[in-house]
Amino acid sequence: MHVLTRAEEEVLFKAMKANALKECDPIVKEFVECTHGKLVNVLWACRKQHKAMNDCLMALTTQEHLDQLKIKYLKDLADGKVDHAKLQREAKEREEAAKKNRGGGAAFVH
Repeated sequence: MHVLTRAEEEVLFKAMKANALKECDPIVKEFVECTHGKLVNVLWACRKQHKAMNDCLMALTTQEHLDQLKIKYLKDLADGKVDHAKLQREAKEREEAAKKNRGGGAAFVH
């Protein structure tokens, strides 16, 4: 039995979010179009579009959706459709890049 690593869970979570954005793209675009040329009044003027966008995104980013992705991933992994070593290398590369961007653990200065 394979237990998902934190990196694998993160990849699946990001995939779920990307899929939600893709599925909700027309609704997101309506909200973005509504916000053009507005500043503070965007809160009132685009309330309907904002609610529709949030409702769409929230409906597609549930724990149930994430669990379905995990089950599919584990099945694909068992069937040899996933290159586990490649995913681990990519996760390590992302971690190293993040460390570089943070300055490699710079010392705390008072």
